[in-house]
Amino acid sequence: MPIAQLKTNYPFTPDRKQEFLKELSETLSEILHKPLPAVMLMLDECTMYMNHSEETVFFGEFRYILPEAYQGNKAGFLEFFADAMLAVIRKYTQVNPYRIYMQFTEMQRENAWKYTAPEQERN
Repeated sequence: MPIAQLKTNYPFTPDRKQEFLKELSETLSEILHKPLPAVMLMLDECTMYMNHSEETVFFGEFRYILPEAYQGNKAGFLEFFADAMLAVIRKYTQVNPYRIYMQFTEMQRENAWKYTAPEQERN
């Protein structure tokens, strides 16, 4: 299950937050070749302070299983993954890219939860 834990001090409106989460989950689903119901996002809007400033800042931690298509090219995959996440984050928050921190944690398949579609989705 791909998991993204996100923290920001950006003041989302309720509608804009839903748009952001929808686009981010769809992007993660596509990049990681996982069904949308298996993608989990957590977004905390909180006080954040960086470089003596409360200007918009964003932190994202992404846990994933490396897609088979990228076996042997993890660096290329991480560059693609980071660029895609950066684009979505900036689209919705306009945060300065120097105030965005992303952490990517690869999980081994045997240590991750396996999504099983409900019976009606498998037929």
